[in-house]
Amino acid sequence: MSAPTDLPPDRDPPGLIIETPRLVLRRPVRADAERVAALANDAGVAENLSNLPHPYGLDDALAFIDNTEVGPTRWNLGIHLKDEDAGFVGVAGLMPRDGERFVLGYWIGRPYWNRGLATEAAQALIDFAFSRLEAPAVSATARVTNGASRRVLEKCGFQYAGQGMGPSLYHRGMVPIDRFRIERSIWTSIRNWAKTGVGA
Repeated sequence: MSAPTDLPPDRDPPGLIIETPRLVLRRPVRADAERVAALANDAGVAENLSNLPHPYGLDDALAFIDNTEVGPTRWNLGIHLKDEDAGFVGVAGLMPRDGERFVLGYWIGRPYWNRGLATEAAQALIDFAFSRLEAPAVSATARVTNGASRRVLEKCGFQYAGQGMGPSLYHRGMVPIDRFRIERSIWTSIRNWAKTGVGA
């Protein structure tokens, strides 16, 4: 899909671009809006995220794109699949939250589940945090019911750090979450992702 032709131009250029074997991570642009809306308007995606509204329409996508921050404290990048002409398939980001400086978050649209894309995007952002932003550690959370997200974090070397409660716009309240953390020393020992493989 392409964005409507009457949209004003993007406010800012994409800026930071991170490439992996299958993905391009870059700031989302208005041309991505219809794909963002189509993939984000899914209860199965929204129920596992802290601040994704549902239903989710084109206006929500445009607001997200226009207000996306990329550096120096928040890095929100669209995930684009090279095999699909760099088509948008999800979002990955690093941001401060709950007293932590670098908190990893991500989501992948349902048609692209079970292909290892979340793991590949997460690994790229973890590498960016440690190698470029000099992060001492990266944190992440997952709903206790979200086994797929937990597996992604474990494949990336995250260690379980306890349970807590986190906000959910979809559930209009707080939900139980698992907390995870990866220290620089752990990342250093497994940073050659090719040796560990990207999970399905």
